[in-house]
Amino acid sequence: SRDGTPIEGWVLYPNEYDSSRTYPLILAIHGGPHGAYGNDFSFQWQLLAAQGYFVLYTNPRGSTGYGEEFKWAIWGGWGILDYEDLMSGVDYVLEHYPIDREHMGVTGASYGGFMTNWVIGHTDRFAAAVARASISNWMSDYGVADIPRTKESEFFGPPWEPESRDRMIRLSPIIYAGAVTTPTLFLHGELDHRVPIEEAEQMYVALKKRRVPAAFIRYPESYHGGWTPWRQVHALYHELEWWDKHLGH
Repeated sequence: SRDGTPIEGWVLYPNEYDSSRTYPLILAIHGGPHGAYGNDFSFQWQLLAAQGYFVLYTNPRGSTGYGEEFKWAIWGGWGILDYEDLMSGVDYVLEHYPIDREHMGVTGASYGGFMTNWVIGHTDRFAAAVARASISNWMSDYGVADIPRTKESEFFGPPWEPESRDRMIRLSPIIYAGAVTTPTLFLHGELDHRVPIEEAEQMYVALKKRRVPAAFIRYPESYHGGWTPWRQVHALYHELEWWDKHLGH
């Protein structure tokens, strides 16, 4: 991280790696935020590697497994220190691997979807994004998601209290949509109660209003997880199409 705290992460090489050329990079952000990536198999990341992408997945501040201080470092500040850590990881990879800086993507689901929306509102370094089950507006999310307690604990109160209200607004990606230039694909289940679909709809509408390339695929009878196999295949297929269109190599 930028403050010198070591952050664990993994870099997945493309299949048929050739050190004489450069490759597109996809930054993958885990959910939670109090989750963590481990040294285990991911079909999705292996699929991206098989298509010729480097994949960076790391555990920024807010992740579990590194102690209480590390886990709660982003308490009341989602998108601040965790964003710094993610960008530090990208900078490290750019210094040590043959990455095409003009062809980088960012993706994530749930909290990772929130961070995807946050990232594209704070930097133009990424040529494409795929936001799954993404949050854009903490004020609206408080009243429609199935876990309002998360907002009360993570943002120190409900939206009718001035301090926590202002914090929720300040940390909502929709507020920064005016700075977004990154083409973004939104994938969302219509029956997602953890992150209701209207959260992605808000960000999508903002991008379309500003004529930023955006697409939205809705999955009926689909929740926050546990999608049917064919819906997962459909989502992966269109995700790969999006990467190929905007990160083509």
